[in-house]
Amino acid sequence: MKYISIFLRSIVIITLFPCVIHGETSYEKPEPSDQTIEAIEDCMERSPAPWPDEWKQEYLDTIRKAIFTHKNTPQYNLKLEILCKGFESYWGSFKKTNERSLFEVHLERIRWYTEHLMGSEFPADQDRQKLRDQYTNIWDHAADSLLKQFPFLDPNAVAKAKADDLSECYSKIESPLMPVYLRPFSEAQVERIKQRWDNLRYIRVDLLLSLSDNFKKPVEKSDMPSANAERDYELTKKCLAQLLGQIWATVAVTPNYYRNALASRTKSLERSFQSKREAHLDQRRLERIR
Repeated sequence: MKYISIFLRSIVIITLFPCVIHGETSYEKPEPSDQTIEAIEDCMERSPAPWPDEWKQEYLDTIRKAIFTHKNTPQYNLKLEILCKGFESYWGSFKKTNERSLFEVHLERIRWYTEHLMGSEFPADQDRQKLRDQYTNIWDHAADSLLKQFPFLDPNAVAKAKADDLSECYSKIESPLMPVYLRPFSEAQVERIKQRWDNLRYIRVDLLLSLSDNFKKPVEKSDMPSANAERDYELTKKCLAQLLGQIWATVAVTPNYYRNALASRTKSLERSFQSKREAHLDQRRLERIR
C-alpha cells in the first residue's frame, strides 16, 4: 500500500507539473462571460469613441450586467459567441459623439439588444432559413416595385444593390445581435412590411430628386431620365434602408428605457436648437443697434 500511495502521488505531481511551470491551473481559466467582455473592449479600443473613460466603463458594465443576469439561461455560451461576432459590425455602424444624450441612446440600445439576445431561445436551423427566405421575399418585392415605379432605373444596378443589402442581412441572421434578425416573422407581419413600403412611394421620389443633378419630375414618357448605374445603385440602397426601418417599426418591441432615452435625446436637441436660435436673434439685434 505504501508503494501504491507513492505511485499515485507521483502521477498527480506529473499531471500538474506542466501547469505549474506555465503558471496555470485549471481553475484560472477565464469565464466565457469575461472573455466576451474582453473581446468587446478590444473592439472598442480598435475603433475608439470620443467618450470619457467613465462612459466607456458604463457601456461595458451595462453589457456585463445583461450577460450576468441571464447566466443560467439555455445556450448561454452560444449566445455569448453571437454577441462577440455581432458586436464588431454593430460597433462600426453608428455615429458616436461626446454628447451625453446621444451616448445614453447608445447605452440603452446595447442593453436592449444584449438582454433580448441573452433572454431569447435561439432559433433552430429551419427557423433561421425561414427568416432568410422572408428577407429575400421582402427585398424581391421592394426591388420589383422600385423598377415599376422608376422604369428608367438600371436593372443591374438595382439587382446589385439588393444582393449587397441581402448579403448584410444574411450575415446578421447568422449572428443575430439585433432583435429583427433573430426569429421569423408572422405572415401578417410580412404583408404589413410590404404595405408600409408601398406607402413610401412619394418619399422615394424625393430621394431620386435629391440624387439627380438638374432633374425635374417627368411629365411625359419622353421626359424620363436615362439610367445611371451609380445613381441607381445609391437610390436603391437608400430605399432599402427605408425598408429596414419598416421592419423595425413592425416587428421590434421597444422597451420603455430605450424610448425614454430617445425622448431625452429629442428634448436635448430641441433645447440646443432653441439656444442657437436665440443666440442668432441676439446677434441680429446687436447688428441693428450698431
